[in-house]
Amino acid sequence: MHEELSKTLDIILNLNNACAKKIITQEEINEQKDNLEDYKIMFFEIENILSKIERDDLDSVDDTVEALVQLHLKYSDYIWHIDQMHELVK
Repeated sequence: MHEELSKTLDIILNLNNACAKKIITQEEINEQKDNLEDYKIMFFEIENILSKIERDDLDSVDDTVEALVQLHLKYSDYIWHIDQMHELVK
């Protein structure tokens, strides 16, 4: 998915550069580039949490709940990143 988001941003930037009057500001562009880097990191964090749950590497019910809460938060971040790109496309 990171590749698709990167391609989308590239296409949007090309379209923006082709416009005489820029639609997307440099600040928005920089923010999206930062978001893509954060997205890449977040993806590895999701993998780590899933791996921990899958290996049953949790010592207690509290550890299991904590892992599930962390997974929930990471998926919320995932949705946010997709939504940010969606807003840029709109």
